[in-house]
Amino acid sequence: GGTRTAAITAGYVALVEGLVAAALVAVAFIAISNLFPTGYSNITYGGNQTLATSYGQQKIEQLKSLSFDSIDATACANVCENLGNGFCRYCALTPTVGAGSLAGDLKKVQITVTWPGQFRPGTLSVDTLFTRQ
Repeated sequence: GGTRTAAITAGYVALVEGLVAAALVAVAFIAISNLFPTGYSNITYGGNQTLATSYGQQKIEQLKSLSFDSIDATACANVCENLGNGFCRYCALTPTVGAGSLAGDLKKVQITVTWPGQFRPGTLSVDTLFTRQ
């Protein structure tokens, strides 16, 4: 009698220990698996930021190839320039910045690139100054 009861009790204890261990492993697996979508989202967002920075720099390089007087509302139009994949580039020009001896010899350009995202749409702005040489 007593040996058989002890064996059954030990079997139940082992079963409960196994179930608790399985539950802990399941909780840990769920916690870790929730990190993957967040990681993927962060990697995608970072890639889009890099691409947006490249698009902003590309526009600045285009403007740098122009003469100072050619950097105007035509070269820097504040309308969406569709770059594909939902990326949009805007160019805002402040034609006269500075005072005194710099008045008229300094222009501020702000390039803004926007992109869509299922969970995290983004915007990146790059500012630069152009001076008459």
